[in-house]
Amino acid sequence: MIESLQARLDHLESLYTEQDHTIQALNDMVAQQDREISRLNLGIEFLKDQLKAVRSELAGDIGAEVEKPPHY
Repeated sequence: MIESLQARLDHLESLYTEQDHTIQALNDMVAQQDREISRLNLGIEFLKDQLKAVRSELAGDIGAEVEKPPHY
């Protein structure tokens, strides 16, 4: 009976070690993905700012082209 309990304990310890390793690997992956999401969000903000600048320039150019001629 003691051998059976020891075998069960060894098995549980093995499972615990595997789960601990899996949890650590998942944690590392989540941390990496968090860094990647932060980097991508910064890129999105940069692109949004560029798009706003381009829209402002285009709006100014279009406004200049749409002006009425002087004889009106």
